[in-house]
Amino acid sequence: MAQSNSEHVSTMCQGKEKTPPGSPGEPRPPEAAANSENPEPRQEVGSDKPQPEEQQSERSKDVAVVVEEKKEHTKQKRSFLEGISYSITAGMENFFENHGRRVARYPHQAAAICFVVSMFFSFGNYNFSTEVRPYKLWLPQDSEFIKILDWQTENFPINFRFHSLVWESDNILTAHGIQEMWKMHIKVNDMVVPHTNITWGRVCAQVPTLNAPEEEEEYDYDDFDYGSFGRKKRATKNADLSLSLSRNDYCDSVSSLPSLCFESSLLEIWGLNEDIIMGLTDQQIVNDINSATVSAVFGYKKDFLSHLGSVEKDESGRIISAKAATHFWITHLDLEAIERGESNIDEGTGDVVDAAGLLFESAWVNTVLNDTERHPNVNVYAQAASSFGKVSEASIWSDVKWLVFGMCLMFSFINSTMGKRNLVQQRPLLSLFGLLSCGMSVAISYGLCSAFSVPYGPVNSILPILLIGLGVDDMFVIMAAWEELAKKKPYDTDLVERAAKTMRHAGVAITVTSLTDVTAFIVGASTDLPALQSFCLYAAAGIFAVYVLQSTFFLAWLVRDEERMTENRNGMIWCIQHKNWKPNACSQRDLLNDFFKNVYARYLVKTPVRIIVLIISVLTVGTSVWATTNLYQDFNPMWFVPNDSFVYKWFEASLRHFPSKGEKGYIYFENAKLPEDFPALQKLVNDLDNSEAVESVSAWFTEFDTYTKLNKDFANKELDGTLLQNALAVFLKSSTGGVFLNDINFAEETVKCEMPAPNFNTFRISLIHKPAPVPAIQSKYLSIVRNIIDESAIQGARHAWAQAYSIWETNEVVGYELVRNLILAGVVVGIITLILLASARCAFLVLLCVAFTVIGVTGIMWVWGLTVDTVSCIAIVLAIGLSVDYAAHIAHAFLTARGEKTRIERAEEALRTVGPAVTHGAVSTFLAFSLLGMSSSHVFLTFFKIFTPSVAFGYFYGIAFLPVVLSYMGPAAYAGEDDEFYYEEDSMQDSQKTHDNPAFVPDTV
Repeated sequence: MAQSNSEHVSTMCQGKEKTPPGSPGEPRPPEAAANSENPEPRQEVGSDKPQPEEQQSERSKDVAVVVEEKKEHTKQKRSFLEGISYSITAGMENFFENHGRRVARYPHQAAAICFVVSMFFSFGNYNFSTEVRPYKLWLPQDSEFIKILDWQTENFPINFRFHSLVWESDNILTAHGIQEMWKMHIKVNDMVVPHTNITWGRVCAQVPTLNAPEEEEEYDYDDFDYGSFGRKKRATKNADLSLSLSRNDYCDSVSSLPSLCFESSLLEIWGLNEDIIMGLTDQQIVNDINSATVSAVFGYKKDFLSHLGSVEKDESGRIISAKAATHFWITHLDLEAIERGESNIDEGTGDVVDAAGLLFESAWVNTVLNDTERHPNVNVYAQAASSFGKVSEASIWSDVKWLVFGMCLMFSFINSTMGKRNLVQQRPLLSLFGLLSCGMSVAISYGLCSAFSVPYGPVNSILPILLIGLGVDDMFVIMAAWEELAKKKPYDTDLVERAAKTMRHAGVAITVTSLTDVTAFIVGASTDLPALQSFCLYAAAGIFAVYVLQSTFFLAWLVRDEERMTENRNGMIWCIQHKNWKPNACSQRDLLNDFFKNVYARYLVKTPVRIIVLIISVLTVGTSVWATTNLYQDFNPMWFVPNDSFVYKWFEASLRHFPSKGEKGYIYFENAKLPEDFPALQKLVNDLDNSEAVESVSAWFTEFDTYTKLNKDFANKELDGTLLQNALAVFLKSSTGGVFLNDINFAEETVKCEMPAPNFNTFRISLIHKPAPVPAIQSKYLSIVRNIIDESAIQGARHAWAQAYSIWETNEVVGYELVRNLILAGVVVGIITLILLASARCAFLVLLCVAFTVIGVTGIMWVWGLTVDTVSCIAIVLAIGLSVDYAAHIAHAFLTARGEKTRIERAEEALRTVGPAVTHGAVSTFLAFSLLGMSSSHVFLTFFKIFTPSVAFGYFYGIAFLPVVLSYMGPAAYAGEDDEFYYEEDSMQDSQKTHDNPAFVPDTV
């Protein structure tokens, strides 16, 4: 070993061993020697020429340090991880060096190819499609909800569209409140869609009336007082004439009754009679509300109290006032127009709607929200069937202005950071080209994914700003390497070779960060949630595109910009040349570097400061864990409409006045054996009614059983298949059973009163859930209902379904998806970090910083009122990829600080070398998302509230906590047989002074 070391020293002294640039004895470039103001004679180490005593002493110290370092390197062989890292890094270095050389030789051609390729991929946007249907975004497509929905669409198609209005006042049960409803009824009836002949009468759903003929007073009638307004109406006992008339007489009278437009409101109590309504008093209204049980318009039994919200009752239980009331208009789908192609897609539901119907819905919203003639004490909140889709789609694009403002902010930051504060060394056009490459990556991402029919979801609206932030980071990496080479060889004008060496370093750096993010998103795309899958695919494509464009398109323009600078041309207007130009001294200073070198790195490693940092870290993590335990799951599609929209206000009014109203659902049956299964069906109804999950059940066969016992034609007869068909036809045409007509799917479309009902094998019953405000209760109720159904003895298939189940099932899976994606992203990041750092201890500490960052983010989520939903799930996973860079750069700088140094000295060196770069990375990331806080979009606000603490915590744990921990328990520096492992051969720096691993060049300058 002694002999080996002696030979090693001799080799070095003879100049055969490569020495870092800047060391004594380094061969200086001829250009530098010729232009140096005070050239010093170059002396080889092994030369016999006399040297000054002081220089010889300094030289001996340098040689001794290098000898000791080489001894240590000789003792240690490259580990398995180091070997893998070296092989990967060396291969990428060679590839990017050749790539940089080709781009620099043909910059115009390279830029043109990038532009043409971007335009080619952007053609895929012709297949661009958006998806805003909640059940197509937030649910696994093999879920129970989706399966039943597909079956429901085929067997119980919804051909009606509901448009809702909420009336609000201190007391809506007053004369002026009811009269405002009447005026609204008239306004909608008289409304004509501008530039068309579309009216309410043309698009409304027609409903047959079952009102009794007034002339048939010879039957047994009871007086039914509608209030003291001058006349009385009559109705039979049970308000059902089919029970007192013969079947032939009743069916004849029903067949002659007209159909009316379906409008559901309190106005039905007074039969839409203007004279009666305009003459009502407050007391009459209260009396009628408490006594009415049948619609005076349609003749069906009706619960008018369900229209009222924020009700006040007296001691006897009678309603005396209400602060809100609902009002509905129902339109029908024009199937013939749809077949002719006169249709559009409702972005909210995804349903195909006739064009006339959609035009009416927009005009209806404008009409009912027009408050120019409304009573000042009455407020109106409205939502048409298409409103959610239109508003949510508009919100996706309404925040484009924040993208524009963000780009302007980023442009200012890029120009001030990449360039210098003088006329020649500023780089405004280069900054613009860098942002242009980000825009091109957006076009590629959208076009490529659209070409493969990947729908665009509402969460994807964050992608442009995300790609800007990541693209800017890549630009800074390239500029960092470019400027570093310029400092080493300031007189080297060979831009082709400088570009090659720049990409040898920077190409590996941006590959590491981009590879981490792309891989994490590709793995994330394996999720079962379509919205998350869509975002991951768009993000992966976009990040890869911006990675390629910045390493090619931006590099090409960087070479051209450098040519401009060598000719002293103006940074803004290239045709202007500044002769005899010299940079001012102020523009050459870097205050951030000075701060880290002289202040931060020096004082952070002092023992009192390290103790304070550890205490702050422990308290921060502990507080974050406590806050995270309060975080809960919740999800509501209404968050995706801006809170200043009329749809959001309607939603707020509904929650404010109808908080105790549970969700409506259905239980579908197929191939049940009737009437044999009636007892089992009734037991099912009873079990549901008695369960803690259900408020009420409405089943046609329950009412049918009562009806047949009261109808003299069917009473006291054994119910068989024939009697069932006969009785069912009359029942469904009666005021008792008419409301159940759509609950049975007949083989033939029309049910005729005078003939037996057609055959059927599918039907449904409806239920109202008790309020379920939190996911835990929702999951419990869903489980109770499904268990009761599964345990029933009914033959055939049966399933529970409700529109709200899409949200409930989402809440059940989103927690699992979050944990799953966190684990997968952590594994991906951990593997890449372990390979590139080649140190298990440092890789663990980096992942610990990432874990602490995620815990801090989830804690701040609770403080800011966020919940665990699919949007926050995406943002948290993305935060892993962003936060790992801060800690990884510091850890690797620590590992490359080799030589006779303590852990404290190596931690200090790591801060000096990469601290400014990490800081620029944190600032650039924050700037990319800072304007999102001004958005009204739930998606944008969620990303802002997650990325802000992600940057803050990630920066703190990377720039403060990790260096302190490394100063106490950091691993040894890299071991290697030669310096080539750490830096390429012709520009190696002194490993005692700088961080020079090309795989972890900081993300920013």
